[in-house]
Amino acid sequence: MITRSQRPTADSREPAPPSGGRAGWPVPYDAAGRDATTGQATTTGQATATGQDTATGQDAVGPVPAPGSVPVTAIILARNEAPNIVRAVGSVGWCEQVVVVDSGSTDDTVELARRSGAAVWHIPWRGYAGQRQQAMMSPEVRHDWVFFLDSDEWVSTTLATEIASRLGTEECVAYSQRRRFVFDGRWIAHSGWYANSWQARLLDRRAASFDDSVNYGERASVAGPVARLAADLIDEDRKGLAAWLRKHVHYAELEAQRRTAQPALRERISRIRREIRHPGRSTRPLGRSIAKDVVFPLVPAKPAALFCYMYVLRAGWRDGRQGLLFCLYYAWYELTVGALARAGHTGAPGATGEPGRGDTAAATAPDAERAVPVPRQRTIPAGAAKGPIGA
Repeated sequence: MITRSQRPTADSREPAPPSGGRAGWPVPYDAAGRDATTGQATTTGQATATGQDTATGQDAVGPVPAPGSVPVTAIILARNEAPNIVRAVGSVGWCEQVVVVDSGSTDDTVELARRSGAAVWHIPWRGYAGQRQQAMMSPEVRHDWVFFLDSDEWVSTTLATEIASRLGTEECVAYSQRRRFVFDGRWIAHSGWYANSWQARLLDRRAASFDDSVNYGERASVAGPVARLAADLIDEDRKGLAAWLRKHVHYAELEAQRRTAQPALRERISRIRREIRHPGRSTRPLGRSIAKDVVFPLVPAKPAALFCYMYVLRAGWRDGRQGLLFCLYYAWYELTVGALARAGHTGAPGATGEPGRGDTAAATAPDAERAVPVPRQRTIPAGAAKGPIGA
């Protein structure tokens, strides 16, 4: 029977935000020697604007890995991410291969990604899960271990160092970590968001897959144990509040479709029971599945209940003005989902050009015909989850 290994390296409690604003904040890894803020090149061995020498510096868990020294392929999904892409690419420079999968950008995303040292693949948008599956199983991926990063996220020196030190030393086929979501310049450390943010992003692609029939959902399924990383991934979008709101209107459309099509409550409960008796391939925490698929659908007045849960019960008020706004916006999001579901909203999520956009630019974008082919998924050999992992 497959079981999930969750190494107790990360505290599951919600920590207090660091005092003094960004004091004690993680340091971005920037192996390309570029300033993480401006994207401009710096002298080799010189500290960047963050104060960290990424080539020779030490982190709390060991020496920071050298550029391109870890046998991992980083995959970054992007469309019109010019404000974020340089930082994202630089933060995974410790990987031996860095790929930006573009679904039809019309801004400087592609040029900035190439200038930062990433390879760029043009793949028409296939949905959140489908895009990841297409990229992960491409024959152009050089390593069995892949690391997925969104364009508005970045990797710290601590996370890069932990991955470099643990990869290939444990019997697991995936690693998960929590995400620190930054809203209006502040880490949302409470409201339940951080504690429930576990996602498996570092995957052995021989034992992982994404269900490309799912329009709204991007969690990998794996055939083997999942370990947990202590360091966090940072989610910090530079595109501003208006872009964030537009993106969540699109998310609300997809969530409304999902709820309209979901099976009856009895079937959802049966599915949870089967998962308890026979742990399967899903990397979603069981408690989150129960809350999302069984408990929350039964809650009346969902927008008000969600706000009270996040702001009062989960202490969202401790995150100050940003915590209040964040909880209010998520109540608004839930209100939008309910309204769209009641209206029987039907969209065409498969045609979207990027996460959060409802256009079809990717389908007609130049170079779209150069989509990377997908081979049949390979079977993981016995014992391949441990020992040296290479190309």
